[in-house]
Amino acid sequence: MKKTLCTIFLGVAALVASASAATIQLMPEISGITGKGLSTAGRLPGNGITSADVKNWLGSSSVTDGWYSTTGNGDMQWGKASVNVDNQTITLPNMNGTQGVCAGLKMTIDNMQAYDSLTFSFSLTPPGTGPTFTYSLWYETADGDIVNLCQGTRGNNASVWNVSYDLTDEQMSALKTNGNGKIYAVLGSAGGSNGNNATISDISLEGTLAVVPEPAAASLGLLGLAALLMRRRRA
Repeated sequence: MKKTLCTIFLGVAALVASASAATIQLMPEISGITGKGLSTAGRLPGNGITSADVKNWLGSSSVTDGWYSTTGNGDMQWGKASVNVDNQTITLPNMNGTQGVCAGLKMTIDNMQAYDSLTFSFSLTPPGTGPTFTYSLWYETADGDIVNLCQGTRGNNASVWNVSYDLTDEQMSALKTNGNGKIYAVLGSAGGSNGNNATISDISLEGTLAVVPEPAAASLGLLGLAALLMRRRRA
């Protein structure tokens, strides 16, 4: 009987372990970046960015998922952000004559209902002097509205800027109820002089899967079986 109970409880432990939540990297690998101008791009690299700016830049149905870049004046002859696909980094250059430069991601999460939480994170290594930096994260509703999830700005103090933002329970609920799966991230650099480039690395959007109920239900069943066996033994 003791051996039987031991086996049952070991099975319960294994099932409980298998029921623990898993974290999935949702952001696709960086394969390139496309220059895409915007007439009001001066707001994109700054903390005054609006939902209308994001929608006008990347929200069209004709814009496919991927990374995009524009300068603060929307004139792509000044250059754009660049990527290194080998080490999965993005470079934000500074350009005289513009109001900054930014990189933006449009991506789709097909099974949003499967996730209990989302975490957006990145590290930004600035040049020695000059620019200020911003980030923002957004989602699109079924009606086509763009809703802000988080944003922030920081002056250049020559130290690495590490950002990690966990969506609140309220944000996750709204995302599941109203979202259409489209997520937008924008990272900008403004000010500084030519040649002062910032590097963004470890950019990530991780989702934690909801715990699958079946293993838990099976665990309860095994516990019930153990209790029954113990009761029959006493009888």
